[in-house]
Amino acid sequence: MKRLTIIVLLLFISYQCHSQSVEASLYLREELIKQRDDLLQQVREIQARIDAIDLKLGNSKTSNTEKKYITKSVNYNTQTNYSNAIKNTTTRKKQYRPKTTRTYYRGPRGGCYYINSNGNKTYVARSMCN
Repeated sequence: MKRLTIIVLLLFISYQCHSQSVEASLYLREELIKQRDDLLQQVREIQARIDAIDLKLGNSKTSNTEKKYITKSVNYNTQTNYSNAIKNTTTRKKQYRPKTTRTYYRGPRGGCYYINSNGNKTYVARSMCN
């Protein structure tokens, strides 16, 4: 009799846990659908702005309500703009910041950290404390 009671209780508890996880999943799904719809609305607004700018520039309208993913392609008519951009990026020298000296601390459980500029612990590899 005790075994039967325990089995019934276990079944009841597992059913409750399963129903709560299903409810949580449904709620999460609804929230994600709302977020997706909000993002799609923002995409439509941005695409409308792009189309308005294209109209001012004399380009053809590229948006289509049937598109699932809105993409924008850019065509460069002259080769000089592209080559000038490459020359400018390759001739720049990299600027190096000097390394700051940090004091590393070992935590009570063996972790290694330092105190960052905000006053918080930033954990690093344990080998840094050796």
